[in-house]
Amino acid sequence: MIKTRVFPEHNYKGIHFNGKTIRVALDPKKPIEELKYPEFYDVCITHFCNANPLCKYCYQNSNQLVIHTENVVEKFKSFFGGLNENEKPFQLAIGGGEPTSHPDFIMLLKTSYNMGITPNYTTNGMWVTYEPSKIKELLNVTKQYCGGVAVSTHHHLKQYWEKAVDYYIKENIFTNLHVIIGDKKSIDDFKSIYNKYHGLVKYFVLLPLSAQGRSTKSFKNWDYFQKSINGNPTDIAFGANFYPYFKKHPNRFKVSLYEPEILSKYLDIETMKIYRSSFSNIPIEIKSNKWVEII
Repeated sequence: MIKTRVFPEHNYKGIHFNGKTIRVALDPKKPIEELKYPEFYDVCITHFCNANPLCKYCYQNSNQLVIHTENVVEKFKSFFGGLNENEKPFQLAIGGGEPTSHPDFIMLLKTSYNMGITPNYTTNGMWVTYEPSKIKELLNVTKQYCGGVAVSTHHHLKQYWEKAVDYYIKENIFTNLHVIIGDKKSIDDFKSIYNKYHGLVKYFVLLPLSAQGRSTKSFKNWDYFQKSINGNPTDIAFGANFYPYFKKHPNRFKVSLYEPEILSKYLDIETMKIYRSSFSNIPIEIKSNKWVEII
């Protein structure tokens, strides 16, 4: 199914099909501007995570002590249900915390799909410890309703995420691997993951370590990373926080350079606040047709 969105005021046209989006500047001499209605949303449905407190680099500071956000389906409908077809995002990524742990997770996937918004989700893979019937249900619903999944490849959770990836590959589910890189060791670890799963998953999405949440360190090894990657692999993708590095070295990797988050936003469904991304702690709102920080 082909979906289109057009916003002349932002010099933008988007065409979405088969999980991919083609973006066109209506006036090729001008850049696409930040969209009032993003084409993609990250949606946090819970701040609970069953991996805590092992993830010292967690920029969300998720933990096992919080209670799942309530009424997520109703809040989701309230936020997205009032949008017309041109305003609705093409797709969204459901996350947290660990979204598969939320009791309303499967209902939310179905709700999003039935509203014409393709759901995707990010997981740490610890759902592999569920009873077999729940695992089967999760895989069946994922295959039926989702555009794809992203599995976080945290080193200390390897026994879980590797098994989860095996399940997804076996079921022929569109699978990406999220890899946080910070120091040289993490970059070397990524190379090992890449060599093992190259050709088996769709994309390896790299995220730079950020001093946020429980993390106190940031990514500082761009030169080493560039030298560590042979050529220009088309199955390696980069998080928005790599934008400053691409600005300095625009020809090293084949990527489309947009100002970060002009096409996407982050929604915390617990507070119903919107942020430029999951790495931001300053909420924003629309004023005079533009996104501005709420001070």
